[in-house]
Amino acid sequence: MSKWESLQLNKIAGLVMGQSPSSDSYNTEGEGMPFFQGKSDFGKVNPKIRMYCKSPKKLAHKNDILLSVRAPVGDVNIAEGTCCIGRGLAAISGQKEKSYSKYIYYYLLWKKKELENIGVGSTFKAIGKKDIEKILIPLPPLDIQKKIATALDTANALIEKRKEQIEKLDLLIKSQFIEMFGDPVTNPKGWESLLWKCVFNTTTGKLDSNAMVTYGQYPFFTCAKESFLIDV
Repeated sequence: MSKWESLQLNKIAGLVMGQSPSSDSYNTEGEGMPFFQGKSDFGKVNPKIRMYCKSPKKLAHKNDILLSVRAPVGDVNIAEGTCCIGRGLAAISGQKEKSYSKYIYYYLLWKKKELENIGVGSTFKAIGKKDIEKILIPLPPLDIQKKIATALDTANALIEKRKEQIEKLDLLIKSQFIEMFGDPVTNPKGWESLLWKCVFNTTTGKLDSNAMVTYGQYPFFTCAKESFLIDV
């Protein structure tokens, strides 16, 4: 297997750190260009337009990678067109002669945990321009980058189809439950009702994500979407 040279992100891609425009230029009437502030605007792959801006300060362009740089850190999306980015985002654009943006996108998806750990700040984690520039990316030839990205696109599409099937099966199970036992709220069949504590033993956790250990021995679950590791 060939060894691919690893280069810092700033050697293979352009980087623009977002900056919040004046709040009086925000609007929801479609005046100006789409404005994305952070992870809250992200969809599965592309951001969802909720806000527009008439006086943008920092721009991302079509196919740029949008990276969340303020809590939560490390999530990525791809811009569908020119847009304004606030300080919660950075825009990364691959240099056409060196790197393929979709390849960088998938690599950053894989690096999410590491980017989270780079984030600093006791209340709200954030990563800066220097942190992003220093990210090392293994760089195969451009044609192989494109092949890798295409293969991952195909795999991702299959995953999404499976998720849709699982969601439909979940609805089927719920409808079967209602058919067999009736609505659990109205209880039309008159089943006996008991308090939760009479049926289940419930234990609540005491630690939050600050107790995580990078290379911990046990899985650690909090209210966050992602799981962590811990030694305790």
